[in-house]
Amino acid sequence: MDEKRYTYRITLAVSIIAGLLLLLLIGAWAYEGFGKEWRRVQKDYGALLEEGEDFENGILQVDLPQFNRVDRCISCHHGIEDSRMKDAPQPHTFHPGTFLDEHPVKKYGCTICHGGQGRALSREDAFGRSSSAHWPNPLLEYPYIQASCGKCHLAIFDVNEQNQDGAIEGMDVFIKGKYIFSQEGCLGCHKAREVGGILGPDLTRQGEKTKHEYSFQNISGDRTVSHWLKEHFKDPEMVSPGSQMLQIQLEEEDLDALAIFVMGMSRPDIPFDYFTMPTLNEFKGVRDTLDGATAFAYICSACHGKQGEGKDYKEYNTGIPSVGNTDFRRVASEDFIRFTLEKGRSLRQMGSWTTSISGMKVGELDATATFVKYRGAFDQGSTILTSNGKLAEGISLFDQKCKTCHGEDGKGDVAVALNQHDFLARANDLFIVETIHNGRGNTAMPGWWHLEESEISNLLTLIRSWNTARPVAGELYLPTPNLEEGAMRYHFLCSRCHGDFGEGETGPSIINADFLDAASNRFLHGTIAEGREHTAMFGWSSDVYDQEQLGMQDISNIIAYMRKSAGEPLSYIFPGSNPGDRIKGAEVFADRCAECHGPSGEGIKAPALNNQELLSAASNGYLMATITMGREGTAMPSWGYGGDDYPALSGEERKHLVATIRAWQRIRIKF
Repeated sequence: MDEKRYTYRITLAVSIIAGLLLLLLIGAWAYEGFGKEWRRVQKDYGALLEEGEDFENGILQVDLPQFNRVDRCISCHHGIEDSRMKDAPQPHTFHPGTFLDEHPVKKYGCTICHGGQGRALSREDAFGRSSSAHWPNPLLEYPYIQASCGKCHLAIFDVNEQNQDGAIEGMDVFIKGKYIFSQEGCLGCHKAREVGGILGPDLTRQGEKTKHEYSFQNISGDRTVSHWLKEHFKDPEMVSPGSQMLQIQLEEEDLDALAIFVMGMSRPDIPFDYFTMPTLNEFKGVRDTLDGATAFAYICSACHGKQGEGKDYKEYNTGIPSVGNTDFRRVASEDFIRFTLEKGRSLRQMGSWTTSISGMKVGELDATATFVKYRGAFDQGSTILTSNGKLAEGISLFDQKCKTCHGEDGKGDVAVALNQHDFLARANDLFIVETIHNGRGNTAMPGWWHLEESEISNLLTLIRSWNTARPVAGELYLPTPNLEEGAMRYHFLCSRCHGDFGEGETGPSIINADFLDAASNRFLHGTIAEGREHTAMFGWSSDVYDQEQLGMQDISNIIAYMRKSAGEPLSYIFPGSNPGDRIKGAEVFADRCAECHGPSGEGIKAPALNNQELLSAASNGYLMATITMGREGTAMPSWGYGGDDYPALSGEERKHLVATIRAWQRIRIKF
């Protein structure tokens, strides 16, 4: 009896379990056949169609072997190519815009742009956003979907205006991000497509990183790539402890745009015919050449500021010089700026931007130097040719601006005498005006292009009032020169005072492009032939009677050699004359300069002067002009004019300072 009861119970249990399994299988079969999410979606789509209208149903997919993808999105998104579905709800709605005209689903699929899991057949799996999901590329919402445009359309250095203005539909935020990327100077620290700095990580393929490659330990909120990037832009060191990246102060929508652009920086492994030509060319290392203003924005503005304003040494542990400062630009030659771009500054934040390191083209570095120097505010073709200015105002202006170098009544001090008969008898008005206006690169003569035309006319009137002599009008035509003879004569006769390279020793710098651009052949011939009275410059035709006497042909040869040499690329920036006493200068430096520049010029609250790259770029004239003029708007005072809190230094004291600074130079770096 017990055995029968036991057998009955076992049979009943097995029957129940078998029945339950059967019911489970039937339920699974029913769910698979009728309960799947994609089936319900297709049923709803069918209800939107006209009665009797048929459509392709079942699991639909687009095979994209060129992308190594399979997209099944169209299993639910039947209406994306049906314009009748413009007002239908998701997922049945028509794809907005005209994107599919150029990006047909059969060729591109969906996930290459939208992200998400293409093989999924449910909304949650397709979106890939669940906290428990490990899908690397979740679905992108607007506006972040525009980051995908960068896969094929991003040309970082494309200067085509139409592309920059966002002519490609749906790329407005991405293009805005590209503009912000350039204006914030991101390439000053980061490389992208072989161009940029080396302080930060390479951004070429930054957009290919998934959220699993970012640390969200120090971030609250959404765990998305876009959120991480925005928080990092706002406070890099908080998000990535130890980061040296500067904070980016932007509005939220601008942060979005920048994040979208960075997310779009990629180099996907797809066929070449999907890329635009500018993008493909950049991958091959072929790109547009940047003009000076654009190059400055890309590589300089992060540190030096969008307007070149720099960073105050009082507010920052390491200040950054203001390269947009008018006084700096008046004193610094293009050679000085170009050398600094090429060589950088050792032991400072300024790295080398030479082509082999930065990927910048030689022409781009040249254009950047020109932009920094002039910033579009310089008109070299000045037409101030009148000496009918106001004498009294000219006297006042000369006392304010010129006397500290050219001396009382223009009779000379640390600079040459202007009130000199032979000079005024040979220098025409154009020579004087261009010299005032343009200055002389690599000398102590700054450009005064920021003065009003009337002010320069007033100065010209004053200078002409010192002497009634007037230059002979018209050009002087010289014999056809022999450059080889001119080189020999120059080195045997002229280099004694003017230096082997015309940089100036006891005499002024004469192989100088700014000087020779302003000086006519008549002016040069008269000065060489007849000299200057009461100076060390004697007349090589009038005062010499032996074999060294120069005739018209000899002088023509020398002038031609000077002009040719001035137009050749520099091997070095030569210091020029240095008549000061470094021992006396050391006392002045300790008293007046060491507090900011450091006892040995190492830089504390001001730029380092004891720096070999600086001293190889800066002529003695540059040092003299900087000491004399100072830098308005900065802590650097004008030691030539003095002020309420500091005295004016004499010309001799300034010469001594230059000698002290120059004595720190241990090597001469080739340009």
